[in-house]
Amino acid sequence: MTKISKFGEAFLLLALRINKHIEGYVDFYYGQERLRQIVDCESLTAPNTLLNDVNDLLTQLESQGFDKERTRYIEKLLIAMKTSIEPLCGVEIPFKEMFLRLYDVDLQPINESELDRLVDDFNAAYAGDGSLAERMKVLREKRAAPEDKIYPMLTEALNITRMKTKELFGVILPETEKILIELVDDSNEDKAKWAYYNWYLGNFQSRLEVNPKYNVYWSGFMFGAAHEGYPGHHTEFAIKEKTLYRELFQFEHSILLLKSPTLVVCEGIADLAVNVLFSYEEQAELSLQFCSSKKKEDTVESLTKQFRVKVNQSLFWYNLAYHALFDEWSEADLIQYGTNFQVFRLEDLKNIIKIIYDPAHSTTAFLYNLGSKLIINKFGEFPSVKNFRNLLLNPILPSDLV
Repeated sequence: MTKISKFGEAFLLLALRINKHIEGYVDFYYGQERLRQIVDCESLTAPNTLLNDVNDLLTQLESQGFDKERTRYIEKLLIAMKTSIEPLCGVEIPFKEMFLRLYDVDLQPINESELDRLVDDFNAAYAGDGSLAERMKVLREKRAAPEDKIYPMLTEALNITRMKTKELFGVILPETEKILIELVDDSNEDKAKWAYYNWYLGNFQSRLEVNPKYNVYWSGFMFGAAHEGYPGHHTEFAIKEKTLYRELFQFEHSILLLKSPTLVVCEGIADLAVNVLFSYEEQAELSLQFCSSKKKEDTVESLTKQFRVKVNQSLFWYNLAYHALFDEWSEADLIQYGTNFQVFRLEDLKNIIKIIYDPAHSTTAFLYNLGSKLIINKFGEFPSVKNFRNLLLNPILPSDLV
């Protein structure tokens, strides 16, 4: 059993108790099971008690004997926890201030002219007859992965990215690491949908859920395998469990809070994972092997152009979330705004809005862009193995990348 201090126990108990107020707040926890059982068996902790607990931990932090970097990292997590607790106590926090305290990075809207240019880039990359919306619709239908092929194709994509990760990074993954693929039929219209979602289980294992009925395309297998698996989420979490939690006994890495600075860097790592392994042209070449069409209408050249522009698609989602959460636009206004880009289906827009209004995932839309932008500004669009290894191995805050 991994050693843990009284301070560490109190930290983890606090996070698990917040999760009972905000469902989904804890994305994963693989620490001592007895702590989870304590929280599961007790009644709901009053928000004012949680606020007192987090203030006590902030007061005790300096006396724990942690080094300067670790103390700063834990302090940022505690500030994020406090920021999630205060609204439960009736404290009103201005949205931008709340965001900075939660994620350790400033929130600004994307200039609309930048989105207009991005629409032009999509028009050029997805060339053809008809409107951009019509062309995107044709491609979605053409590239939809057959349900009976999803499991073997994704397995192959994971094998490719795993082998390349081991080739570039050497012995970095734990020997017993493993990803379990699970196809889920989530057709509940009241719930937000994800094409892929990685659930880290601990003991160096992940369960990768795939919704075969929602936005699974053969052209996206390489990105999905890298983002969720190698060298993305699964790789990062497995490495940090091995080195930071099991070897260095750093309790804070046995849990992932969705509303914390950690998630910004996690999503940046995942979004750029495939770029560490392959160029856009290589991504296109590898993706074409999953194309089931004998005619091969898609070329390496066209796919390369599309992959190059598609990495910025999260900018649309970013401003949609900004107008929803900061400007408080109505759902009708958001749908009209999103429709104008011609990139999303109406179904996709409605699903994105569901995610934006979900208490645990509401600000997720910002994190993909902010995380990848911070890493790109620091290390470039194709980070070196050395720099990416540092991100995988070490606790990095968004403010460390500024």
